[in-house]
Amino acid sequence: MRITFIGHAGFVVETSSAVVVMDPWLSPRGAFDSAWMQLPRNHHLAPQVRELLESSPKQRYLYISHEHQDHFDPEFLETLTKRDFSVLIPKFQRSALRDTLQAYGCKRIISCRDGQEIPVPGGGYIKLFLTESGTNRDSGVLVRGDGQSFLNLNDCKIHDRLARIVESEGSIDFFSAQFSGAIWHPTCYEYSREVYEEISLKKRASKFEAVARAIQTVNPRAFLAAAGPACFLDPALFHLNLEKVNIFPRAPELFAFLKDRLPQVSTRYLEPMPGDVLEGTSLEWVHQSPERLTDENLPDYLHAYASDMAHLFRERRRNILRAEAEVIHGQLQMELRRKLDRLELHGRVGMPLYMGLNELPGQWLRVDFRLRRVDIVPEIKERSRYTMRVAAPDIARVLERKLTWEELLLSFRHRMSRTPDVYDPILHAFLGLEIEDVGEFCQDLLAAEARRERTVVTAGVKRYAIQRFCPHQGADLTEAWVEGGRYLLCPRHRWQFDLQDGGRCSANGLSIEAKCLPDTERERRQQPVREAQTQL
Repeated sequence: MRITFIGHAGFVVETSSAVVVMDPWLSPRGAFDSAWMQLPRNHHLAPQVRELLESSPKQRYLYISHEHQDHFDPEFLETLTKRDFSVLIPKFQRSALRDTLQAYGCKRIISCRDGQEIPVPGGGYIKLFLTESGTNRDSGVLVRGDGQSFLNLNDCKIHDRLARIVESEGSIDFFSAQFSGAIWHPTCYEYSREVYEEISLKKRASKFEAVARAIQTVNPRAFLAAAGPACFLDPALFHLNLEKVNIFPRAPELFAFLKDRLPQVSTRYLEPMPGDVLEGTSLEWVHQSPERLTDENLPDYLHAYASDMAHLFRERRRNILRAEAEVIHGQLQMELRRKLDRLELHGRVGMPLYMGLNELPGQWLRVDFRLRRVDIVPEIKERSRYTMRVAAPDIARVLERKLTWEELLLSFRHRMSRTPDVYDPILHAFLGLEIEDVGEFCQDLLAAEARRERTVVTAGVKRYAIQRFCPHQGADLTEAWVEGGRYLLCPRHRWQFDLQDGGRCSANGLSIEAKCLPDTERERRQQPVREAQTQL
């Protein structure tokens, strides 16, 4: 097996009989309306990847993990003229990815169910692992061939399933998983610098711990650091690259944590650069790119990169008249009303949402979830509220269906605040989902809540009966861990539930309904959740 890193979460995995190209994000226009750019840049690899997909004599597969633009790059795919390869995609309930690729035209599209095995000629197979809940749709992929295997989770949060995957699939040689943040919280929120850094450090430590536990479970020969941070070259976002503390750490910071956290682990930690080629048997680099990114050269690298890409942001910058902003404001009001009509669980959202355009400082759209109203108001009156401000041209791209709501949020071109500072999954879904997906989200949430299976966990000398599945997105809490003798951490998103407070999560008020159990022999035979080896 030979593995070529092509940047961000992208790999080319070659066996003696097959080529699997994973998540090629190569467009020089980046992703999310050019808000995210590849770090390090990898645009020069596009001809090489194109040639592999068009001309390799081996069986050719293109794997797309999910529809986020830093993984699914239609602009690059349009440059392929010969499309006689097979496309592997996860079979999500939402058909947008499948519909786009069917129109694209290629040899065949294989929509894979969770755990479905795709045999590879000459031996070996490809297998996808899916997760789909609310706004979260993703997949990981396992390639096995030539007596070796590569498990690439990219952004896919299936940490609660890794033990079962390893038990079923056998030893894993190479492993990769996201280690850096990729979300608008706290990046776009109105926090003081002190609070911003405190939240960032907690999120960073939580992500690093999840990777450490995954490595312990998978026990690969090598961990390949990928799906790390993008960079932000829009002048309005460039400061994010140079912050001392945020949710976008680079691989050297992860490796320092892992070496301290897992001193006995034999796994090699590798930070490939775009174009690096790893020979699987020897774990030697067959080829290494001459361009290496280091902590020392990073600032100069980013400034030069931003200078080269400055034309992208000159092209997208435009001023609009107030009359045009008012038209967009009216269209946004209608869009929010349509979303609200689909939100069956509207009565659970206890605070209003205020949404405003930067160009109209004296106007807000106030979404009253309980009354199902969207009104134009001149000011914010409630102390308990959620706010979002955005530029009219940016929200117009959503209303014109050039961007999805989630892509707008991931562009970081907006400012948010919430009081109290509590995550509300229904309000979050209302903002991030397309209109046609809101009803399905509500049904999925109700179905998850109807799962009443319980399990027993041990924290210190006490045992607690809890809900087995996380109330957020259904992660299996039998794979959770305990910290500080009382806090149960979800293995998927690291939500922290206080077992001594009835299993309540202080960040959002959701609960796993923990009940302390008497010390009986029968209960002692239940499988305990392991105490954390380190404190975050």
